[in-house]
Amino acid sequence: MRMIHRCGAAFLLACLIGETPALPRSATPACPDLSALQPSPVGETARTPEQISADKLVAEAQAVTSTGTSGVTLAKAISQYEKAIRVDPQNAPAYLYLANAHVSSQRYLSVPKKIAHARAWENLEKGRKLDPANVHGLHALADQAFIATNDYRCAKRILETALRLAPNNARTHRLYAELLSGMGDFDQAFEHADRAVALAEGDERSNLVLNLGRPRFMAGQYDWVLDHYEAFLKESPDTGLAHFYRSLAFGAKGDYEQALVEAKLAQPEAPAGDAGGIAMLALAYANAGQPEDARKLLAELLGRDARGEHVVEYRIAAVYEALGERDEALKWLDKEIEDRSGVGSWLLWLNQDPAWTAMREDPRFKEIQRRAGWSLTP
Repeated sequence: MRMIHRCGAAFLLACLIGETPALPRSATPACPDLSALQPSPVGETARTPEQISADKLVAEAQAVTSTGTSGVTLAKAISQYEKAIRVDPQNAPAYLYLANAHVSSQRYLSVPKKIAHARAWENLEKGRKLDPANVHGLHALADQAFIATNDYRCAKRILETALRLAPNNARTHRLYAELLSGMGDFDQAFEHADRAVALAEGDERSNLVLNLGRPRFMAGQYDWVLDHYEAFLKESPDTGLAHFYRSLAFGAKGDYEQALVEAKLAQPEAPAGDAGGIAMLALAYANAGQPEDARKLLAELLGRDARGEHVVEYRIAAVYEALGERDEALKWLDKEIEDRSGVGSWLLWLNQDPAWTAMREDPRFKEIQRRAGWSLTP
């Protein structure tokens, strides 16, 4: 993309907000100053047929992925957003949602990282020029700020701007809760997570409830996680992600046999299926003293990675650590840092995850934390 070549990686944030950056004194660009942003004005003029049609296409695209994302649903959503832009080239939400979709294409469509993020930057820039205070644009900006700079504080400021402009946006509260969890500010994280659930409706609310265990797990509240998902599964049986979190919690408590039971329920089609779930099952096998089964699943993931398919480097690192292969674990954590995916990155777990309890005594882990951006966070 022309902007990326002109600006260079160190200047992406400044270029994104329309400035021509001067040569910086450090390698880290300044976080964009959004303090003057005001809520977007509510349109009072009549909508044209083109605008109405584009809005409908955007809504349809959002509905496609509202109950979950897969390669098929994401490809369809991208096609719908692109069609909306052709119908109405001034439709800011279409560009902004398309930017987020391109970030996800790395995972669900195996699009190479550089291509996925170049497309995301391009559409984010166009959408924010049309509507700089759009909350969805600020979500994408927080993600891209983190991807560009590893600066959690910058992402936090951007999300705080989003909360100021639209305090009742459920997704902002969820993203902010996850970020605060990674920073160890759990009381505030729980408040914002609960606020997100209270504000959301329908499928969005169900998805938020499903993910409530994340900040609680990071806070070490493993019994809370187990109880929450036991209740969730009574209402929604066979929800793989609920079993995923229960496996994590049992493993953190040292109950490796039960963690394996839950991991199998989370990924019953292994070695086929979601890469993160397969890695979770491999971890459960390793912790339960069944390294051969763990290595079979690990081989499946390594094969996918060699073919350029999506894997979760963070979870592969955890498997290697459980198998006692520290050098490999560190290598895959390095890859996770290189392929970080925004505010929702697995790197948010780094400081709290019990998977790294032993590794934290290794001096090399400090370098992992620094490269992951945690040295910038008080």
